[in-house]
Amino acid sequence: MKNAIIICFLLAATTAAFAQKDETMFSDVDRIGGWGAPIFEYTNLNKDVEVVSGGGGALVLNDFYLGGYGMGTAKCSADGELLEETRRLRQGGFWIGYTPLQHRVVHPYASVKLGWGKANYKLLDDLTGNELSSQRSSIFVTTPEAGLEVNVFSFFRIAATASYRWVNGFDGVGSFDSDVLSSFGGTLTLRFGGFGDDDWNDD
Repeated sequence: MKNAIIICFLLAATTAAFAQKDETMFSDVDRIGGWGAPIFEYTNLNKDVEVVSGGGGALVLNDFYLGGYGMGTAKCSADGELLEETRRLRQGGFWIGYTPLQHRVVHPYASVKLGWGKANYKLLDDLTGNELSSQRSSIFVTTPEAGLEVNVFSFFRIAATASYRWVNGFDGVGSFDSDVLSSFGGTLTLRFGGFGDDDWNDD
């Protein structure tokens, strides 16, 4: 019995000596924060330059962030004197970004939005408002962007980027041309929140 107790004690001591703390997904994260942002995208949509607005939010983990977004736009144009077209494009999904050198006033900024949504087209009688025809198509949208971000205040940042909207799974509806929904653009993102700046280091 005495030998069994000694063996158990030695095993416990050996295990404790070699035991290490379990690693976790966030064990090495020094900067944690969160923010919300209105988004303004200047882009070509069906041969017209338009401002597409939306918003999003994300969790900050060191130089990366992970969150979600939503974007939508509508354009109405008269066709003759009796008909009116309504074209609408909406999307939303995941938003992943990378912002190195955040302690500097001006620093690089890059992200990619991965979303899905709908492209809608309606033809209306301009006099009665009755719907004459309607079409809808599901879409998948990938929007990478890269540019610069400015730290205006500790709680407010502005990012100006060049972007490209790639639309997949779209066959065209009404006057929506499948060849012109995918296009280059410029994006302005206004990020408000906490960015974990208490952990900034002056390099």
